[in-house]
Amino acid sequence: MAEWLHEAQYSLVVFTVLIQVTVGALWVLAAADLQLAQAPDAVRARFTRLGSALLVPVAAVGLLFSTTHLGRPLLAIRALRHWESSWMSREIWATGLFFGLIALYTVLWWWRPEAGKARRSIGALGAVVGAATIVTQAMIYLIPGRPMWNHWSTVVLFFGTALTLGPLAVAALHGAVWSGLRSRTRAGDAGPAEAGAVLRTSYRHVGPALLAGSVVYGIGLLARLSHLFGGAAAALATPGAAGKAAVGGETVKTALLLGQQVVAMNSPLLWLEISLAVGVPALLGVALWTLSGQGGSLRSCGQLVAAGLGLALLGNLAGRALFYLSGQPWF
Repeated sequence: MAEWLHEAQYSLVVFTVLIQVTVGALWVLAAADLQLAQAPDAVRARFTRLGSALLVPVAAVGLLFSTTHLGRPLLAIRALRHWESSWMSREIWATGLFFGLIALYTVLWWWRPEAGKARRSIGALGAVVGAATIVTQAMIYLIPGRPMWNHWSTVVLFFGTALTLGPLAVAALHGAVWSGLRSRTRAGDAGPAEAGAVLRTSYRHVGPALLAGSVVYGIGLLARLSHLFGGAAAALATPGAAGKAAVGGETVKTALLLGQQVVAMNSPLLWLEISLAVGVPALLGVALWTLSGQGGSLRSCGQLVAAGLGLALLGNLAGRALFYLSGQPWF
């Protein structure tokens, strides 16, 4: 098991997924914050502030896992020197800047709530830097030496993770907060009713966002599989190319064939990715849109969101592990 986890690059799996979760969550919160500038609402502001509390902890766990990938962590500072030519260096800079911005955004929400203009500016900047961070993460793998990764689908998959898990994480936290508020107040109090109305509207907005995110992820996954299986078919159709590192263009075909074989050998991970990273957010998006629009139970919606977050996270982790497994050195 330990050897499999090492081959699947578990530290990078957790790091990339959690940073993308944080980016997606900030997109949701920053958008809600900008709406508050146009239509101030104390209850909505409270939900948005509470949502900001998940940004730093989730990103911090991701960063902690990233350090376990380093053989000599104390020498990691050297990777900062070549930002002008190295995507890894750019990723480190972008991730560090993003972490600083979400920390400042959270501080402004909790200790300087009156500084709305500055907070929204930081949130918008953080959203842009977060998108750039995902791009730098993906670009590390778009290299000729790893044909299994060297495809535009890598970028799409990384953004698909942010677009599905980010909104789900925020919605799950909001549902938990509302449930706690409801259990601590007496029947008939206005607080839970107002919060429930805001939460219902949020669920209605999250539904289409999840559906769109699952479409993005699904497109990326389909394109990646087509890339691998198409290359594998070409390799098998080329005499002498399959199963060995042939020269020239046949090298790429051979690499894609071996990547496809890894996917086939780890098919349970692929089915988890398809069903949980794509299917669950899509079905949940439709369910939330329908239930929230028809006056469905907020408790049921909250339970669906919590379960959906756990399942979708599992699907993304499985898919990311498969991504790294298929890119193992083959020569």
